Amino acid sequence: MEKVLYIVSTPIGNLRDITLRALEILKEVDIIACENPLHHSKLLNHYGIKGKKLIKITSANEENSVKGIINLLERGKKVAFVSDAGTPNLSDPGGKIVRELQKYGVRCIPIPGVSALTTAISVSPIPVSKFIFYGFPPKSIKKTEKIIENLKPLELPIVFFIPSNHIKEFLEMLCRKFPSSEIAIFRELTKINEEILYGPPCKLQIEEKGEIVLILKL
Repeated sequence: MEKVLYIVSTPIGNLRDITLRALEILKEVDIIACENPLHHSKLLNHYGIKGKKLIKITSANEENSVKGIINLLERGKKVAFVSDAGTPNLSDPGGKIVRELQKYGVRCIPIPGVSALTTAISVSPIPVSKFIFYGFPPKSIKKTEKIIENLKPLELPIVFFIPSNHIKEFLEMLCRKFPSSEIAIFRELTKINEEILYGPPCKLQIEEKGEIVLILKL
């Protein structure tokens, strides 16, 4: 019997942003591997999906999770993998799992859907037909500054995921080191407090709450 793992995209905020196929798969599988079982219980309850076992996967236990998922699949269980929000494996746990499972002959089937990356790009005032996706920068602002310096010669917009508690320090660094740059900030996309800001880093202020996508044009 073919071993299959479904890689399912889920909403980044608004629970209605989910595909019919994703809902069908979540109803069909026996087990859902996820980062935060409580978070996904809310999604399942919203759509009346009952009786699913949720197992927790983090970046710290990806290696053991591979063995666990293989064991489940060999026992004939149907398994789906989801991240906390959006498309799995974009700057979150799961990349190692997909790579390793394919070595064991597991077929990973993508169930596409929403992504914070593509959602931000779709309304970006900065042209992004070509871009660099970096994801989450290092916690060290000095290392982040060095990364931007190294990428600057490529002359492409850079897309970052910024934790809300780091956005102030990130903007201060851009204002200090790259004052002539342009940035677009997307906060809480698809949620009630959705906010999109655009301009030079020295003139922008943003509330330090929620999920943030930042596009930087040097």
